[in-house]
Amino acid sequence: MLTEAGFDAALNLMKIPVDQKDELPIKSVEIQEIVNKIIDSPAPKDYIPIGAKAKTTTHKISLRKRGFRQAVIEAYDCRCAVCGLKLHAPHAYSWEVQAAHIVPRSKQGKDDIWNGVALCRLHHWAFDVGWFTLQNNYSIQISSQTKSLLPNIGKMNNIDFFQQLTTNKKIYLPEKVSLYPHSNSLNWHRQNIFQP
Repeated sequence: MLTEAGFDAALNLMKIPVDQKDELPIKSVEIQEIVNKIIDSPAPKDYIPIGAKAKTTTHKISLRKRGFRQAVIEAYDCRCAVCGLKLHAPHAYSWEVQAAHIVPRSKQGKDDIWNGVALCRLHHWAFDVGWFTLQNNYSIQISSQTKSLLPNIGKMNNIDFFQQLTTNKKIYLPEKVSLYPHSNSLNWHRQNIFQP
């Protein structure tokens, strides 16, 4: 496994801008250390999902962001917690699933496993805009605003997107209970993002 400096040198040789490293599915020694720290941390009883706006370097933000993403994706076995989709690119280097913040980074949401859930792109977007939320028992709750949609909205051919959300009553969760989303993060999402 390469260090961050090693990856930077390899990217330079391949003429790939180093600033694109955040979007690449690479894991350095430093990232693996962050992933291990995140995954091995005991679940806190009273978790606060919002952190203070800290002054950190761009490099530290990049490492934290990449470590969070990798830890969440690994915890959920590269699978969307809502639909179960597990799909990688043909070259097998990157997975379709994304690490979603429950309390968004734009609201000072922490890069902790208890503030994250693995979602495919479609479910990530729907979660972020409040079409659905998660209850503390990890069941899916859909916005009542779906009832006011026109009949042809929210459909993929003959499949109703919102009805599909209720097919699986609960989300897929990591094997380790200590990696489940924290109820304080879920409460915040229901109160601040979800459109009841």
